[in-house]
Amino acid sequence: MNIAILAIGNEVLCGKIIDTNGAIISREIEKVGAKIVHREVVLDTVDDIVSGLHHAYEYTDFVITIGGLGPTIDDLTREGVAHYFNEELIYDETIYQDIMQHFSRMNRATPVNNKKQAYKFPTGAVLKNNNGTAPGLALDKDGKKVFLLPGPPSEIFPMFDANVLPVIKKLVEIPLITRSYRLYAIGESPAEEKIIHLYEKYPTLDIAPYATISFVDYIVTAKQPDADALDTFEAEFLGILGEYCVGSADVSLNAAVVEKLRAMNMRIAVAESCTGGMLASAFVEVANVSDVFLEGVITYSNAAKVARLGVDVATIERYGAVSEECARQMAVKLQNLTNADATVSITGIAGPGGGTDKKPVGTVYIGIYLDGDVQVYLCHFSGSREKIRVRSKDQALYLLYKLLNSKG
Repeated sequence: MNIAILAIGNEVLCGKIIDTNGAIISREIEKVGAKIVHREVVLDTVDDIVSGLHHAYEYTDFVITIGGLGPTIDDLTREGVAHYFNEELIYDETIYQDIMQHFSRMNRATPVNNKKQAYKFPTGAVLKNNNGTAPGLALDKDGKKVFLLPGPPSEIFPMFDANVLPVIKKLVEIPLITRSYRLYAIGESPAEEKIIHLYEKYPTLDIAPYATISFVDYIVTAKQPDADALDTFEAEFLGILGEYCVGSADVSLNAAVVEKLRAMNMRIAVAESCTGGMLASAFVEVANVSDVFLEGVITYSNAAKVARLGVDVATIERYGAVSEECARQMAVKLQNLTNADATVSITGIAGPGGGTDKKPVGTVYIGIYLDGDVQVYLCHFSGSREKIRVRSKDQALYLLYKLLNSKG
């Protein structure tokens, strides 16, 4: 089962927006046993969309378009697909009523140009959008399938899961088994060196690494008849890289930490400096976290560390705000204030300026209070300001995850 993806939009083509939608959808499609054979980005003009469809259908008879379903003059995906298939777009009052209800729920009048979104193909299906105004469309003509999906992530993924993925699953002849492993504290190249022999040893498995700023994910897929080989591979893979594995790539590290805290009936608070709320945000991203997460404070300045947390002025004057002593006090003082079972503090130099010979940019201290014990970790990160901040946040989650594991 081969599938092509056509992303539509000037902002995608010029790089203002990265096509993460296409990447995520591609991964989900591969998981169920289908294969992405072509991905392309085109300008949002009718001619370019038609040209993109011609290219896509050279590779397969199943195409997914992303974007270009909005109400503005440059949203031309419907028109481009209609032109390619020689179809007429017709107005549907039911669709427009749904759009009007969407604005009514927000106590807003419906803009006139949103009526453009109420047009559909004479045949095919309308894919309901519960999170926006742009309905998706589906058309099956002359043996060619096309699904038109909106661009915003909050709209495209629910629509894809509900309307497109089930169709793909039915068309896949041999279902796949997929397992994933998320690694931390090891880079892609060192990880690959350790398990390179497994590629040859397990030729029927598809072993695919994906590296991000902090993690290396391995997605491994097998056809149903090769389930035993996948079991054997997993045992060998974890025997080699298990010490770096923090769970499945489908479960974020922040979610895994929250689940451990919940299972241990523990509550947490965080105090941040250089990460500026990233760690608190990571906890809040997890649904139903209120039973675990108490609060987060951003004590960016020295004065805030003293006033909000009660860090000793003498400690900062003698050791500096970026120091083991300051990180320790931040964690302890926060616990005194909140009575949390666990607290985490982060203080460091994210750059690009502010570093010294003794404390260069990327120097970060992470303090963790847990069950009356305080551990402080010195970290040295490299890269841009953003990468240092992300790595600091992820390192704090990882260290907490390991400590909770040891307690549990």
